[in-house]
Amino acid sequence: MDYRICTVSGTAADLQLYNEVAELTGAIKKTYPEYGKWLKEKFFPGLKDGSRKLIIAKDETGRLAGAILLKNTAEEKKICSLFVRKECRGLGIAGKLMQESFKVLRTDRPLLSVADKNYPQIQKLLNLYHFKFSYRKRGAYMAENTEYYFNNEATEILKDKILRPLLARNRQER
Repeated sequence: MDYRICTVSGTAADLQLYNEVAELTGAIKKTYPEYGKWLKEKFFPGLKDGSRKLIIAKDETGRLAGAILLKNTAEEKKICSLFVRKECRGLGIAGKLMQESFKVLRTDRPLLSVADKNYPQIQKLLNLYHFKFSYRKRGAYMAENTEYYFNNEATEILKDKILRPLLARNRQER
């Protein structure tokens, strides 16, 4: 089966698509309980003002197979969510969505975070596209989960330019 990848611009006519995206990605609520609220109050309105971007994959029949939800502002280039319909996984759709997101965001190093429970599903893709682990945070979205963060340059700068020299100086002073 062939899949068509396209970037969607937000208009009122996209209400049906918004509902399809919410249904497709609904399982994200298991690791991010506020996901539905975020979609309704942040993501979909952001499509209209241009701060959010939506890239979708549809099959030959027009059925939604996957979606990648992006934040695209001057301050932040981020992959917010990536989801592929269960029966469509393993067909390269996630990779195609990821590649298209790099074009839309105009970077191959977007920020991304993923819950520890979902990390095994996406690890191969993150390795393939050279996502660099930055840090992890327990309880970011749910008390019992750990969130893994990638491509956070501020964290890398903090580690390399501030923390490493400070630790080295402390060792020398001992």
